[in-house]
Amino acid sequence: MKNILVAVDFSKNTDEVMAQAAALGKGLGAKLWIVHVTSTALQAAYESTQLYDFAPEFISAAGGDVELARDLCAEEYKREHQSLLNLSGKMREAGVDAQAMLLKGDAAALILEKAEDLDIDIIVMGSHGHGLLRKVLLGSVSEAVIRKAFCSVLIVPPPAE
Repeated sequence: MKNILVAVDFSKNTDEVMAQAAALGKGLGAKLWIVHVTSTALQAAYESTQLYDFAPEFISAAGGDVELARDLCAEEYKREHQSLLNLSGKMREAGVDAQAMLLKGDAAALILEKAEDLDIDIIVMGSHGHGLLRKVLLGSVSEAVIRKAFCSVLIVPPPAE
């Protein structure tokens, strides 16, 4: 094994996911590709403040709302990027080769795409342990990855409460 993709979402399970991935990476001499897929919700909120199809004389929206939405979006991406850099830095300090990647879009699709692009041997990710009703209604990133992955997938359960 040479490449491990570690999908993190910065939930309370992230530390355990990273611990499992670090143990695998160190034991196998593999590189960790730490991936976080950011939500497109912030971008959608920002874009909803943009009025593209109207002539300027009909627009009376306050410019502050657009700036606030853009700034909030940028600040969240910056925070997530810094969190990723912190994770990869901790891995390198522990003697594990690690690279962080922040992606934007559909989490399951991008995790699978990057796994293929990077010739990943195993994907390590967490499970939130949500109930059946939520899984049926909302779907599950880990379930979607398991169903479509071409490589092995290690699901790390949430911590006991």
